[in-house]
Amino acid sequence: MRKFIVSGAACAALALSACSDKGADSDGDGKVSAEEAQKELSSGGAVAMKPGLWEVKIKFDSLDAPGLPAAAKEQMTKAMSEMSEMSVKSCLTKEQAENPGADFFGGDASSNCTFEKLNRSGNSMAVQMTCKPQTGITVASKMDGRFEGETYSMTMEQKTSGTPMGEMTMKGHIEGRRIGDCPA
Repeated sequence: MRKFIVSGAACAALALSACSDKGADSDGDGKVSAEEAQKELSSGGAVAMKPGLWEVKIKFDSLDAPGLPAAAKEQMTKAMSEMSEMSVKSCLTKEQAENPGADFFGGDASSNCTFEKLNRSGNSMAVQMTCKPQTGITVASKMDGRFEGETYSMTMEQKTSGTPMGEMTMKGHIEGRRIGDCPA
């Protein structure tokens, strides 16, 4: 479960790049295709994020899981409150910053992510994506936030369905910061 949360959230969180005010859905069909994402990213020039080693911290604040037994929900809520935050480190290369592609948004192909919304206005970003990391599991995420060249902050709502635990909605925050140069 943690892998799905981290992969979807971290990949989207690293998606803070230069996008136009109208968003990437240029044909207006309600979906952002790989071609639209590539065009949007390429037309904006270099991403706002500075290349280097980035640390992304993810903290969930609330859990709604109607089908989860009370004891299991209590245990998960307790674990969420005890866990200070998940942390993922990744390297943003100069090449990725200068010429971002659609893969920059969805991470590896195994996450099987599609984007319904990808909009930027000034330093604000809104992303809506759906990932299907395994057969039958769907993770729908909405993120809104602000970013600078070396930091960003976003709120997140993540709805997961198709798990043995039933449907869940988790809300939280994502904080990213550049912590140095990429390892050699």
